[in-house]
Amino acid sequence: MRNLPSPCISICKLNKSTGFCDGCFRTTKEIAKWPSMSDAERWSLLEKLRERQGIKRRVNRRRQK
Repeated sequence: MRNLPSPCISICKLNKSTGFCDGCFRTTKEIAKWPSMSDAERWSLLEKLRERQGIKRRVNRRRQK
């Protein structure tokens, strides 16, 4: 049973430079694969998404300086 909800936040815009969705930080392949992933695969991807989100925040902070 797959209980983990999708990380989608309905801001579906693919960033051409990164290849990630600006809302959930997934690639199109990751988005398409989500429904068939096991919970273990989903947890693994969620960890990657947190890392991607953290990288974006650090880059944005540097740009603001």
